[in-house]
Amino acid sequence: MSNEPQSIGLIATGQQRDALAAVLLEEGFASACHDSVAAIVDVGESGSAVAIVVGVADTASSVPALIEPLTKRFVPAPVVVVCESVQRWEVRSALAAGAAGVVVHDDISRSLGPCMRAVLAGQVCVPREHWRQVEPPVLSTREKQILGLVVMGYMNGQIAEQLFLAESTVKSHLSSAFGKLGVRSRNEAVNLILDPERGLGMGILALGGEPLEPTPAAAR
Repeated sequence: MSNEPQSIGLIATGQQRDALAAVLLEEGFASACHDSVAAIVDVGESGSAVAIVVGVADTASSVPALIEPLTKRFVPAPVVVVCESVQRWEVRSALAAGAAGVVVHDDISRSLGPCMRAVLAGQVCVPREHWRQVEPPVLSTREKQILGLVVMGYMNGQIAEQLFLAESTVKSHLSSAFGKLGVRSRNEAVNLILDPERGLGMGILALGGEPLEPTPAAAR
């Protein structure tokens, strides 16, 4: 690293912004602070930032809506999310949205610097206990079938009838699939699967080489 501090676009407010800026400075990074994602995206300015750090006030549940505009607008700059706490599905969701790193706020003094250096080197960096979320989700054949029908608008009862399953079994498979995908709802799952940049449609929308066709009931 050169003697000249590398510039980091920092999106945070209040005490969190001050704490993050202080840690970044100690680690050799200069912060260009912004109060919101819109402050950077709307005017198309990230300055000379080599990376962007987004501070989230509570959990990472709102992260996708924050990250996606940044990753689409400033492709070369990796995005690191700092949040108060993070659940397993939230790590998957953040990575799917384009984040390169996730750091829990209580660990910033020891983790933020190494995370920044890792993402700037082209690596993905998440808390150790969530390392499994870095790998692409592995869905069972049944989970793919059910998700394919969800994409086409089938409700749980219709899916159960179509696949000759109990509705409770469909719900169980959906719960498992949602956890693997890092989503909490049918709408989030559908958006993720249909997004061509995330590459999850393959194997879900077509099984055995034949696209799934909606029944008249599901086409309403």
